[in-house]
Amino acid sequence: MRTAHAPETLEPEEPDSGLDLPELTPPRWLGHHADLAGASWYRIARHMPELLGRAAALAWRAGPRDLVSTVVFTLGSGAATAWALVATTSVLTELFAEVPTAARVAAALPSLLLLAVALLSRGCFGALAGRSQARLTPKVVLAAERSLLRDATSVELRAFDDSDFHDHLFRSHAKGCDEAGALVRQATDLLTGLVGIVAAAGVLAALHPVLVPLLALTMLPQWWSAASAARTRYRMVLAFTEGRRRKFMLEQLMTARESAAEVRSFTMERRLLSGFDRVARRELDIHLKLATRQSVVRLAGEAASGVMTAGVFAALAVLLVQGVVPIAVAGAAVVAVRVAQGALGNTLHAVAGVYESGLYFSDFTTFQREARARLPRPGLAPAPAGFDRVELRDLTFSYPSGEGPALEGVNLTFHRGRTVALVGENGSGKSTLAKLLSGLYTPQEGSVCWDGTDLSGVDGVSLRERIAVIAQDHTHWPLTARGNTVMSSAACAERFARATAAAQADGVVAGFRNGWDTLLDKRFAHGVEPSGGQWQRLAAARSFYRGDDGDTVPLLIADEPTAAMDARAEHGFFASVHAHARRTGAAVVLITHRLASVRMADHIVVLERGRVVAEGTHTELMAGGGLYRELWELQASAYQAPTVPEQRRP
Repeated sequence: MRTAHAPETLEPEEPDSGLDLPELTPPRWLGHHADLAGASWYRIARHMPELLGRAAALAWRAGPRDLVSTVVFTLGSGAATAWALVATTSVLTELFAEVPTAARVAAALPSLLLLAVALLSRGCFGALAGRSQARLTPKVVLAAERSLLRDATSVELRAFDDSDFHDHLFRSHAKGCDEAGALVRQATDLLTGLVGIVAAAGVLAALHPVLVPLLALTMLPQWWSAASAARTRYRMVLAFTEGRRRKFMLEQLMTARESAAEVRSFTMERRLLSGFDRVARRELDIHLKLATRQSVVRLAGEAASGVMTAGVFAALAVLLVQGVVPIAVAGAAVVAVRVAQGALGNTLHAVAGVYESGLYFSDFTTFQREARARLPRPGLAPAPAGFDRVELRDLTFSYPSGEGPALEGVNLTFHRGRTVALVGENGSGKSTLAKLLSGLYTPQEGSVCWDGTDLSGVDGVSLRERIAVIAQDHTHWPLTARGNTVMSSAACAERFARATAAAQADGVVAGFRNGWDTLLDKRFAHGVEPSGGQWQRLAAARSFYRGDDGDTVPLLIADEPTAAMDARAEHGFFASVHAHARRTGAAVVLITHRLASVRMADHIVVLERGRVVAEGTHTELMAGGGLYRELWELQASAYQAPTVPEQRRP
């Protein structure tokens, strides 16, 4: 399959990989940043104070002492540069004011000594400023990374169902944090260059004022070439963000341990490599075109700068011939011009760097604004400690995909100490309902109430601390077996023993060489990898253990908790769940496709296409017919011996 934007063939065309690659077309959110990517020179200059302010604020939060040291030593380096230029002028004046003689050389020695001291001072200040900057940059990057991770782990779960959110998160993680450090580094380099320019320009102004505007003319072509190159590169990165994300995902599939077995079992190597090559060729094509465009722009800028520099020296020659400046001053002016040009080159490079890093960092700040707009409201009251009943009132919820409501008009009541089973076919809304009950999602309409308290008005963290969840796709944490059970709950030896025994996880860990201190990740030394059923027992143990100050939580939600268990383990697990509900008085919400396991539930709710179509006990639902009975009989028929037609005798 070819896309409309397929690159020119760089090598023999690969067979169709069968992998859908929509990222080869421009992403739909490209226009959102078009105004930033197409900024004019005026806008660049207008945004520079804001970018420098961001850099200063970042640096101050990350390392105020290193920031102050960097600024002080940079200013000291600039002062030493000016001192060196003044000393150079004094030396040349002593040597060339008259015909050079031994006496003139001796008279120049004090100025030479001052020049040496000035150059040494500039070197020392520069080294100290570099050390402070080198200390400051990683601190800024770390602060940005912590801010990103804090925002990413605090946003509502629904954000991770939004493709645009993933794009912003990927760009911020891939470039934004590093560019935060680059922004501070480039801002420091900009300060260093500006100080050098001011020092050289001051000396030139003292020599002859006309040299200063001539020097300023050399800035224009260099500014144009540097900023154009930065903007062109940013456009490329912006346009191919989703493609780079797909490329990274393909790399992960081919190198991660979790997918290694299936890659080989289903011989996916060739397909994955073919898909990777298609994305990589597109990216390579963009990079090659970018390199050509940037080279042309920089060549034009260097040529124009060379012409301007020649003009500066021509003007200096005219002034020398006309006797406006003596030869000693002319020599000092040449040195000052070269120093100014070097500082100017560093400044322009830093300006372009600040602008480019600022573009990437703008993605980071955009993500921060979006993430913080998705944070729970601050100052909410803590969740109730428990409940007698949970009520779902006219509950409606839709995902960002816009494919219609996953739940619509759901009204249910759950009572403390009872087990409620949610059943239905795939896509009926069972898992979505579980996420709403667990406080991971907030309904667009309706409410979830604990004894009349609407949970949308309580603190989400305190709510989730009172809920235990056995997730359908539970995480295999790279922690010890004990860490996988205790998680963030407080330590309680009695509850730990009770929870692990109820989930039969103690028998799992008994087979590990290091017991509960065994690392459950084979990617590391002495780590082990439990089977699917063993992982589910550990996931159940962490849910049974969930609680605080020795108390268990009032609500346990189990979403397909026995999918990887054998029949004996499954029976034992469900018996443990019901015993847990009776012992602790917790409400248990059970989701499973295995209807034989829900017969003992106190109440069964049947969902179809996001709506409640029936509820009651097993006996009531079987008597009433409908979807539940149909599913029950369909599963039961699989366990019945097939009837063999009677053979007729000849």
